[in-house]
Amino acid sequence: MWYLFRTRVPKLSLLAVFKNPRFFKTSLATVSLFSLLLTGSIIANDQSNNSLDGVSVDSSIDAFPTKILSFQNKIFLSDYKLIASGVRLVTFVGFKVYGVGLYIPENHEKTVVSVISEHLKQNPSETAQTLLENKTLLQEIIADLASKVPYAVKITPVRNTDYGHLRDGLTKSILANPMAKTIRDEVTTGVEQLREVFAGFRGSVPKNDTLWVVSNTRETQIFHQGKDLKPMGTVSEPAIATVLLVLYLSSVKPLSEPLRKDFVHYVTKWF
Repeated sequence: MWYLFRTRVPKLSLLAVFKNPRFFKTSLATVSLFSLLLTGSIIANDQSNNSLDGVSVDSSIDAFPTKILSFQNKIFLSDYKLIASGVRLVTFVGFKVYGVGLYIPENHEKTVVSVISEHLKQNPSETAQTLLENKTLLQEIIADLASKVPYAVKITPVRNTDYGHLRDGLTKSILANPMAKTIRDEVTTGVEQLREVFAGFRGSVPKNDTLWVVSNTRETQIFHQGKDLKPMGTVSEPAIATVLLVLYLSSVKPLSEPLRKDFVHYVTKWF
């Protein structure tokens, strides 16, 4: 069921809308941002796999919380919201590896809308949907988001694993991304820092534990959340936060296609 939140917005000229589709798209983006600033939301999607407090990503692990309040955790200084989720599949062997969720601070939703709106203005022939599918433009858009919007990735294994597998999965994916070739020195430095974070940790990571990858747009912190919360370390190279977000949201071989599609749905609802 879709719940609409009404808000007062400037009236648009119907004649201008029908005669000028470009005007319609720009105006609609403006209305979306205006509404978000006033109400904090336009629509809330009550999907079949959602409950009031969680989203079922996979039946083998606990539901992901839709909201994480700052006073309920030791990681986030503000309230974070789940905006996309899915599973990571290893396609060549065909099994699920982990559930994954993308969270952002609630007070940065308007920044996401603003960034997408700006890129729509720069590319008037695109819609929000086609913009997020555009293989040429998308990397720049995601990099822009990573530089302006803090985010957290929740990685929850669906089977028992270990720190070594998690480390190797992250580092190999980062190095295999095309962006790693354009900013080679920065990525090399960041990957070495990421390996150093994992160097002090050995042993298993049980199914249903969580690896948190948290970016404040400048540096990336890693946490292991099981029975207790363990801060693992910090990657100070900003390029890692950018490449990681590209890995999940790119339309070219994303780490989780369900999460990418969920993100596209989240963005397009504003436009």
